[in-house]
Amino acid sequence: MNNLKVLNGNKSAGNGLKAAGNRFKEQTKSENDLVESHDLERLEMACHCLDEIQEAKKIIKKEGRFIMNRFQEKREHPASKAIRENKIIFCRIIRELGLDLVEPEDSRPRRRY
Repeated sequence: MNNLKVLNGNKSAGNGLKAAGNRFKEQTKSENDLVESHDLERLEMACHCLDEIQEAKKIIKKEGRFIMNRFQEKREHPASKAIRENKIIFCRIIRELGLDLVEPEDSRPRRRY
């Protein structure tokens, strides 16, 4: 139990988020009622996923989508895998937080009898 308190204490000192993560976190907190500590922790994990995606995109933009391996064969850049994995994790966290639920509008007026 003491280890958990230490970890939470260190987290509050600096969240380590970059621009994309911070924007998403602030927007999500302002639009949704997230007060539970586990929800805030999940939100921070989602923000870190966004930051990782942005970082991997920069690497791919700089180095290209494909790289040559040691046998001089073209292979997908490892950052592409990181993007895919982080997108999946991000979507799962958002679904878990219930942020993807939007009530659909009525597509047509109700019938009158």
